[in-house]
Amino acid sequence: MKNFLLGLSLVGNAALAYTLLKDQDSVRELRDRVDAMTDEWSGKAQQIKGAVTGNTGDKVEGSFNEAKGNVKNAAQDVQSDVKDAAKDVKEKAEEALS
Repeated sequence: MKNFLLGLSLVGNAALAYTLLKDQDSVRELRDRVDAMTDEWSGKAQQIKGAVTGNTGDKVEGSFNEAKGNVKNAAQDVQSDVKDAAKDVKEKAEEALS
């Protein structure tokens, strides 16, 4: 599992490097998405570890970390939707003023 998370981190870093050259907002959004995904996957891994070892604390902490990742993803979705809506309003206002 550790190797999987390391690979996931490497993929995320490569994507960050690519988008760094494109757009700072995209970099921030991608970094937040990777952070949320890392929380989700590490939480799932910790839950599995807890199930295998019978450690209830690991199961609970893993569930918490997975939920934290899900909340981060949902917040990122809302933020993205708000940015899109603001961009649409700005474009319509500019059209109306032209």
